[in-house]
Amino acid sequence: MRITASHLRQLIRESLLNEIDIEEVGESCWAQGSTHELSTCTIGGDKFYLKFSDSWFFESDDPSLQILNEYLTYQIYKLFPAASTPGRIELVYDRNNQRVGLASLAVPGGGGRRMTAKQLASLLSAGVYVDIFLANWDISNTANIIISPEEDKATRIDLGGNLDFRAQGKRKGKMFGADPGELNTMLPTSGGRITDIFEGSDLRVAAQSFLETPWSSIHDVIVATQEQVANDLLDRGMTSLATQWDDYVNHVGPILAQRHNAVTAHARHILAT
Repeated sequence: MRITASHLRQLIRESLLNEIDIEEVGESCWAQGSTHELSTCTIGGDKFYLKFSDSWFFESDDPSLQILNEYLTYQIYKLFPAASTPGRIELVYDRNNQRVGLASLAVPGGGGRRMTAKQLASLLSAGVYVDIFLANWDISNTANIIISPEEDKATRIDLGGNLDFRAQGKRKGKMFGADPGELNTMLPTSGGRITDIFEGSDLRVAAQSFLETPWSSIHDVIVATQEQVANDLLDRGMTSLATQWDDYVNHVGPILAQRHNAVTAHARHILAT
């Protein structure tokens, strides 16, 4: 998917942060695969699941940084429509507690455990290389996959464990590097894999889907998201978080560029064989 000017204009709105009164959100719940306790909220008349990162998971990072990491991950996934994610993802600003949350549009369906391993792997095929590119380690948790009522579509949710973050807030460090080790640990053709979630996936479909989106489109979305989020944070006096966010994106951006080169080469090899 090539990024267009209209796509960027849609991304760069007046503000990405939807301010809410935390006292008015719905009751807490555990739903749709998240390892966080969620609440429900309404934005524009639609039901969303709302989460904030739990502060006790973090040592030096602002807990909201993981939320922003997840938001950026979703923006990149949106460039690969065949790797389905919830229809809308919104950032939420809790003024009283000076924190940022993530609201995801409720997805109809049930958890991935309802499918056989072979069926699930087939439905995930188009996003295999995207998961590897973004270091989606939690894709093996079938609770993070929603299967449509018709059982013809798999939607990826709860993407907090992508890029340089683990699901519960710690950093991956050197394990999130320019050379994507996930090509060896996640692909069904490798001998040292740590998950069999893609066993039975069609890698030719995966390769074709991944190669449809050039790095230039991904780079543009990263830059646009970085700038807009930083401006929104500064406007609300969240200076420290804005600085951490800028530093984080400046760290992961170059790594993603190199990971994209490596995954692209692997995908092209699959199509050439």
